[in-house]
Amino acid sequence: MKLQQNIKFKEGWKAELDLSFAPASLATVKPNNVRTVMQRSHHHGPLRVQRPFYPEDNVAHIYILHPPGGVVGGDQLTIKLDILENAQVLSTTPGSGKFYCSVGDWARLEQTLMVKAGASLEWLPQENILFAGACLHATTKIKVEDDGVFIGWDITCLGRPTSHERFEQGGFFAQLEFYHNQQLILVENQRVFDKQTLDATAGLRGQPLQATLLAFPCTEADLECVRTQLSSKQISTLIGASLMDGLLVIRALADNSELLKQQLIQLWQTLRPLLLDRASVIPRIWAT
Repeated sequence: MKLQQNIKFKEGWKAELDLSFAPASLATVKPNNVRTVMQRSHHHGPLRVQRPFYPEDNVAHIYILHPPGGVVGGDQLTIKLDILENAQVLSTTPGSGKFYCSVGDWARLEQTLMVKAGASLEWLPQENILFAGACLHATTKIKVEDDGVFIGWDITCLGRPTSHERFEQGGFFAQLEFYHNQQLILVENQRVFDKQTLDATAGLRGQPLQATLLAFPCTEADLECVRTQLSSKQISTLIGASLMDGLLVIRALADNSELLKQQLIQLWQTLRPLLLDRASVIPRIWAT
């Protein structure tokens, strides 16, 4: 089946969130210890950020909120983050995203993450859960400039394994692009439309959960450090790491969301000191 014959977009509930972050004006006074502040916060519909939190002083921790708690066919969520020069941001969500049965209509999730020179973005959202019968078209574009740093993951759960619900009806189409200085380093497309894709050896191998963790810029030494950790503390069923043009790519398949997230957190805790020279501080919202 051709993709364009399956995807039907209709007008639904639109929500947009456009944020930018920059160092506070104290940069000229204390260049080595400057708090990052939210410079712009534009929103439309049910997407919000209340305010940044500062559990580690200069890094802005933000929690992206979607009060309705669920998305149906025709709904569109658009998120844009612009991390300006020398700003330091960690972004997460208080809970999983839920995409419900949509009777053939597609929901859209569009994310654009931009990291300027000297800045860093840690993108650590909770998983997106697609109920059986849901249809989601998701696009994520990550654009890093010069010596900007990015560490982030994407977790998708197809069906609800704890309820023994398999994703045998519905559709999932995901596009992921990573750029450095406008040069495309990674582009991936994934299509899940039937049971065969779920079980195929070249597909998801019967695993309902999939995750991708990206980190940039990384070296062979960083890759070796990650592989050593994976070999000693492997939790998920299938996981592997590779390096291309400074971009570390970790892919995982699993059947338990909590164990998978635990492993991703451990990888983030390993990579953060290597790339950002600071110890990991767990977002407070994860403990609630």
